[in-house]
Amino acid sequence: MQLSGEAKFANSVQHIWDALHDPEILKGAIPGCERLDLTGQGEYDVVMKLGVAAVKGEYTGKVKLEDVEAGAHYILLAEGSGSPGHVKAKMDCKLLPTDKGCTLVWNCDAEIGGMIASVGGRVLGGIAKFMAGQFFKAIEKQVKNGGA
Repeated sequence: MQLSGEAKFANSVQHIWDALHDPEILKGAIPGCERLDLTGQGEYDVVMKLGVAAVKGEYTGKVKLEDVEAGAHYILLAEGSGSPGHVKAKMDCKLLPTDKGCTLVWNCDAEIGGMIASVGGRVLGGIAKFMAGQFFKAIEKQVKNGGA
């Protein structure tokens, strides 16, 4: 499944970059995140409990950041599984400065298996984009409230 999008922020690249690399801010922004533990440089263990339609359930997984260019770019690799199924994703993220703040442009390639795969890419894509939108709004709110 291929997904892409962008999020516009009224904050500087540095503020958003810092927020995207702060485990406490991430834990508060990731929909359904119950635990996010930094296990190494740019590596996390995660537990999520999602209550959204076809993806409802508890997931455990790992997240790793690669090809990190501070303040500009990184690749996020994620793997997770739970009773509804499993997912493996590679997400390319670029932060671009703008006149009014910055824009994060992302492209994601995800492999999905188990029961959730039977739902279909169109529905899952809609759920994923909805959750990404929630995540980016929460990041901006936390930055506004002095989180990063």
